[in-house]
Amino acid sequence: MIRKLTISIVLFFISVQAFSQDDHYWTQQFGAISTIMGGAVVAGVRDNTAIYYNPGALGFINQPSLSVDANVYKIDKIFIDDGLGNGVNLNSAQLSIYPQIISGLVNIIKSDHWKFSYALLTRNYANVLMNTRYTNTDFDPSLVFPNMKFIGALDYTNQLNEQWLGLGVGYRINDKWSVGGTLFISYRAQSYQMTNYVRLVYKDSLTDLFGSANNDRNLKYKTFSGLLKLGAAYQTGRWKFGLTLTTPSIQVYGKGDIQREISEIELDTAGSGGGVVVMGRQSSISAKYKRPLSIGFGVEYATAKTRIAFSCEYYTKIKIYHLFEPDSDPFIYPSSADTGSTHKMLPSFLHVQNAANPVFNFGIGFSQDLSTKFTLILGFRTDFSSYVQPEEGDNFLHNSAGWDLYHFSAGVSYHQKRNSVTIGFTYSASPAKSIEQNNDLVVPVDFTSNPVVYANSFGLVIGYTYYFPK
Repeated sequence: MIRKLTISIVLFFISVQAFSQDDHYWTQQFGAISTIMGGAVVAGVRDNTAIYYNPGALGFINQPSLSVDANVYKIDKIFIDDGLGNGVNLNSAQLSIYPQIISGLVNIIKSDHWKFSYALLTRNYANVLMNTRYTNTDFDPSLVFPNMKFIGALDYTNQLNEQWLGLGVGYRINDKWSVGGTLFISYRAQSYQMTNYVRLVYKDSLTDLFGSANNDRNLKYKTFSGLLKLGAAYQTGRWKFGLTLTTPSIQVYGKGDIQREISEIELDTAGSGGGVVVMGRQSSISAKYKRPLSIGFGVEYATAKTRIAFSCEYYTKIKIYHLFEPDSDPFIYPSSADTGSTHKMLPSFLHVQNAANPVFNFGIGFSQDLSTKFTLILGFRTDFSSYVQPEEGDNFLHNSAGWDLYHFSAGVSYHQKRNSVTIGFTYSASPAKSIEQNNDLVVPVDFTSNPVVYANSFGLVIGYTYYFPK
């Protein structure tokens, strides 16, 4: 019975899942006005953020400018009620400050038809930190194994930073039509680490036993990729329309490191016992990350003082592929443990998979001029998850909950002849969602709770634009 007890604990720790917000395409928006409008600017964008939302609209911009927009303060919170057992919650609350976009429009050639633009933007950013401890130092008769004392812990870090450099060009065909394209170069860096362990003491009339189970993993990687965004914009009277197509990414470089260790040790007071250790590490191995094809559409109706806008975007499916797929030759001790389920997992011990479901997002924006200098801006957008359960073993970088997000925003823009300042607030939330329990520190050999995940964030967006003389 003792060996079955400790082996069960190890198996539960092997299946612990990670948490990430990298399964959402519309979490990040760009430009203060476009962000507060809920990203619903595919049709009506007429500022520097057209390089991202619809490069076809670049041809309709008349005045060169420089824009700097930043999420000055952003608090991201993830809370998992009973995430590791009854009363043992998981929580991450991180304050982030980072540039949202720096962009500009330049006159390379003297032409009213050709427009050229550049941008550096933060396409993805995540900083999730979680840790928790649980200690049971009293023998509890209500437990499945009442003669057991134990301590369990989880430490988790997931940090992501993805920067895009864009060079865009637009051509105004006539007063109604304009087309354009942007070449983006993407740099993506992600670092992930999780340490999960349990220590236990089991005592009955026959045996005193000490047991230990560990599951440690960490990885980091960097990739460089390229993708192209094409767009068309049409305007007539009070109506504006936009259409975009973003190609899948083409990777030109990807390297990373991965390390993983699983161990189980048990020892009794007589000095006898046993255990198993499986360890693997690979450095400077090939890493791959894919982005899907997407198609966007927008429509906007505008009067002299009011704008009402709608945009949507469809992202295609990405089939399961390997972010990491090194030849796995882990160290295992004792060699006799290389049997059964342990033997089956060894070939993919250091493999990491990724995939994405198709996603359809939409946004609604509204703006109203309050005076010649002040404009009120409101917005809403969906941000549905693309999460897919990997086929191979652990969900190394993703959260099985696959929660959806909803974003709300409001702000004010102040205009002058040579510059404008925009300030707004954003709030994002996910409806409470029950998720599968994969670990229990309160009763390590049984699942006794029903975890529920909550995610929300608060942001302050400030943007400044300077308009150069024509």
